[in-house]
Amino acid sequence: MLPDFAPIHLLYLAIAIALEIAANVLMKCSEGFRRKLPAVTAILCALAAFTALSYAIKGIQLSVAYGIWGGVGLIATAIFGITLFGERLRPTGWLGLFLIMAGVVLLKFS
Repeated sequence: MLPDFAPIHLLYLAIAIALEIAANVLMKCSEGFRRKLPAVTAILCALAAFTALSYAIKGIQLSVAYGIWGGVGLIATAIFGITLFGERLRPTGWLGLFLIMAGVVLLKFS
């Protein structure tokens, strides 16, 4: 189980996840960094995400925080890709997302 930590660290982790997702969606919207506003905003969101993650790991173990940040961010980004941009996943892609979710859950209980 996770050791005790202050709820503020979970808030920082949630903010880091949201900013990472925003950065990824904006990167797609920037069309290969040809559109300047989404490109610059994506970079700023990525920097802010790492900043929030750095605050989160002050109270959450690095391996757990980074695993959750990366896993949840990846799954949410995939969902946004499907819903906003009409991207499709093959069955192996869905299996991969399921395995990532399982890994994040296992990390939580390690």
